[in-house]
Amino acid sequence: QSTWGRTQLHLSTMRTTASLVLLQCICLSFSQNTEIHANNPEIEHIVDKNDRGNVVVKEFLIDSNVEDIQWTGKANKVVFVRSVLGAVYRSEDDGKTWEYQMDKMRGSLMDEGDGKTGVTEIIVSEADRDYIFFQGRDSTHWVTRDGGVTYEMLAGSFPIKQVMLHKTNPEWILASRWSAGCKRTEANQNCSIEVHLSLDFGRSWAFLETYVAQFGWGRVNHPEEIFVVRFQKQIGNQRFGAWDKEADFFKSNDLWKTNTKFIPRGNRFLLLDGYVFVAMVSADREGEVQLVVAKDDLVTYEIARLPFDLKEHSYTILDTSEGAVFLHVNHGDFSTPYGSIYLSDADGWRYALSLKDNRRDVRGRCDFEKIRGLDGIYIANYVENPEALQSFEEREHVVTVMTFDKGGRWSRIKAPSHDAEGKETSCNLDDGCSLHLHGVTDEWGPFYSTKTALGLVMATGNVGRFLEMSHGGSVNTYFSRDAGQSWYEVRKGSHIYEFGDHGALILMAKDREATKEVLYTWNEGMSWKSLPLPALTDVDNIITEPNSTSPRFVLYGSRNGVGVLIYLDFTDLHMKQCEGIEAAGKPESSYELWSPSDTLSKCLLGRKVHYTRRKRAEECFNGEQFERQLFMHNCPCTEENYECDYGFERQGLDGPCVAIRAIKTETPSVCPPGGEYTISNGYRRVAGDTCDADTGVNHLPTSVSCPSVFGSVTSNGWTVLVVVFLLGAGLFIVTYLSKDPDALDKIRSWIGDKKIRYHKLDVKPDTFSEDEFDLGVEMDEEGNDGLHDTNLHGFASDEPTQSAFGPLPVSQFEEATEIPTLQPPPRSTTNNNSNFGQTLDFGDLAEESA
Repeated sequence: QSTWGRTQLHLSTMRTTASLVLLQCICLSFSQNTEIHANNPEIEHIVDKNDRGNVVVKEFLIDSNVEDIQWTGKANKVVFVRSVLGAVYRSEDDGKTWEYQMDKMRGSLMDEGDGKTGVTEIIVSEADRDYIFFQGRDSTHWVTRDGGVTYEMLAGSFPIKQVMLHKTNPEWILASRWSAGCKRTEANQNCSIEVHLSLDFGRSWAFLETYVAQFGWGRVNHPEEIFVVRFQKQIGNQRFGAWDKEADFFKSNDLWKTNTKFIPRGNRFLLLDGYVFVAMVSADREGEVQLVVAKDDLVTYEIARLPFDLKEHSYTILDTSEGAVFLHVNHGDFSTPYGSIYLSDADGWRYALSLKDNRRDVRGRCDFEKIRGLDGIYIANYVENPEALQSFEEREHVVTVMTFDKGGRWSRIKAPSHDAEGKETSCNLDDGCSLHLHGVTDEWGPFYSTKTALGLVMATGNVGRFLEMSHGGSVNTYFSRDAGQSWYEVRKGSHIYEFGDHGALILMAKDREATKEVLYTWNEGMSWKSLPLPALTDVDNIITEPNSTSPRFVLYGSRNGVGVLIYLDFTDLHMKQCEGIEAAGKPESSYELWSPSDTLSKCLLGRKVHYTRRKRAEECFNGEQFERQLFMHNCPCTEENYECDYGFERQGLDGPCVAIRAIKTETPSVCPPGGEYTISNGYRRVAGDTCDADTGVNHLPTSVSCPSVFGSVTSNGWTVLVVVFLLGAGLFIVTYLSKDPDALDKIRSWIGDKKIRYHKLDVKPDTFSEDEFDLGVEMDEEGNDGLHDTNLHGFASDEPTQSAFGPLPVSQFEEATEIPTLQPPPRSTTNNNSNFGQTLDFGDLAEESA
């Protein structure tokens, strides 16, 4: 055959170098004439005589580079790929075989000349992963309810900007579009964004609202709840690219039949892990915003209280997964490449500074990443010389730091003792030299972890004083197996990487130059083996199913102007199954016990947790159904278990917490006799920390008793009062007995056998408005916090307003595309290693045009 795809070719026993070279030459000769949209022959490699079995390698060529890849279906076995040119490909066997879909999607004939056909986005439903929406370039869109077995073209649709699928009902869709005024040829008049609703997965639509800045479904447990930010003025051209005082946050509980203004001047919102965040434009400070935070019940709102009276221009919610909020605040202008990270209390309202000058980009993405699957461990980059950067005196000095106590203390990373070639690095922390790693704000591979490959982290970077941003040979690839406590340089140069089989299998490939091989390891980087690719390939990424539990991968990239999908299956490489999970730590078991910890206390967030994981040198499969076991007990508190309280700031990365504003120590206005109030000592225990303060370091607030009804009395004064009271009581009893012969019997009947019961007086802690700290600004002590409009606890209007539509019409309907949001990062499915989607930006609006 003169082209690939005409027949199946099996090379099952290539044991010599000559055979491998011959195979590569055959692949290169055929690649020039290869047909796209055709499955190329399967190749089985024997890459090491000590390996038992084969690695299956199968290649498929597509019309252009991969733009998006998504695992779908209830078992995550169906894979969809969208190319740069808008073609869709489907695999129902984890990426082993592929089928071109555009000839099955009626009305989707590809015309690359005008670029108006094809698919621009694939949206998978959270409610049912067989429900998928395919957004077209113009007015043609498609849906499938069976994972791509069949497709339905949505006739009579409109050009869509953004689609929002419902979280629990797969048939419901919100979609936005440009209004008719945006398409007038002479000039845009009354140009705005409209939102429409579908209750039958795009077959019919109902108009909801116009002049919309943002929209979305509400909380998961309120299925008919819709959130919308809309402008008060609904005439002329809608404003884009700036915060606006005339845009308000509305809420509806009945699919927009009625709606209520919930937060005035609320321009952007975000729902995440039980919190609702709203960016509210300042009433009297041009271009500035305040962050309003509510718990998921939407009953109580508070303005996020930061310890500094600084300008707030945008926010990025970095993480909310551990019962507190990591918040990045941009205090500079739109182009400022850094901001401050604050950590909240458990309510998400009161914030303390955690890390200054965290690196960010203009899209709001920040170099900040959680080590997945473990509590309290984060890695971040900060700019060491912000002042010099502002004056253009020197280049940016970026430093990588880690925290093992949820932002309480940050420290530089100790560099590996040797490089990948075995040479000493001679890099010591005492000399200002450490390991620095790339994040999501630049073009190199970012730090990467998954919750199923517990404790394993891969990254690119360099050793030295600062992170190198040049394109020289300084970028290398690093690996940690203990959640970042120690690191190894595993390869020179930059690579892309992926975990499989719960971390038992690791793959990587060069991503800065074309390569003929993929490297893999079964022993967590102790040794790496080479797997030849069919031909020289520019690798964009290596990806596996979302849980990273499978030994099957898809590598994608390009070659000779076309896209390349390469399926890699390691299932049959090793026949041995790991065993002895119940006896972890014993010689006969394949598993060991591992406890992640900070470097000092050997505990993490106040507790020692032992996880089971495969021994490093034990080359065996975990299996996709593998479940880790864990054992836990609490530890005495140490300094690492505390962070600075609101109104305090840590001196340096690991210094003490010192007050940055006056502390109120007077008695609260509401403090009943017998109760207590607290005065901060400058620290608070990290949210979620379970350490025992009684047996360790105790920085908990000092408890002070409320004044009694007698006010302040000295000890001598109390003695006098007791003596006077006893004398008075004795005189009363003597007088009473002398006047009433039956008095003694009455007294006995009163007290009889009755027992006196004592009740503990439970005093609720001070309300949030009764803060112990001077905020430095005039505030209403009753809790208005300077909002001027009304108390945040009662933002909702008394009377709901009718929406523009009544009953939902039953007409042909369809879906939507993208509205001008606050620049959330793109869906990260095309780069499984970047986790961009975890950073949600409330930052400055990008200028949009119709």
